[in-house]
Amino acid sequence: MAKRRSDRAGGPAKPDPAVEVPEIKPVELAKQLEDPAFRERIETAVANLPPDKAAELVALLEASMNRRKVEFLGYISAALVLLVGMVIALYVYGRSDANQFRGWLLLLPLAAAGLIMIAVARWAKKREAQDRQQRSARQR
Repeated sequence: MAKRRSDRAGGPAKPDPAVEVPEIKPVELAKQLEDPAFRERIETAVANLPPDKAAELVALLEASMNRRKVEFLGYISAALVLLVGMVIALYVYGRSDANQFRGWLLLLPLAAAGLIMIAVARWAKKREAQDRQQRSARQR
């Protein structure tokens, strides 16, 4: 009888049932961070981390912050392109003759903003992958 894929030696590791990590939503975590006792527990846990694990945690936090910065710049640039593009499209649409159909002009700023968002998301993902590769190369 063939073994299931998860039972093979190279299969994914099964989670340890003794170590159960509850799923915490960001809103719940934000509320918990207001509690001084919870913050103190977090601070002592981070202070007791081995140096290599603390460096890994800092690197992960920095990578996350860098990705958020890139995404934020993408949101701002897409919003600006959308605003300026819509103003120009409305101007051209209003100046055109009644016989001419220029409604497609209103779709161009939306398409440009969408392309910017897609490009920024890919850029952020690629940058995060490069950061991970550099981190793993330094650890070797």
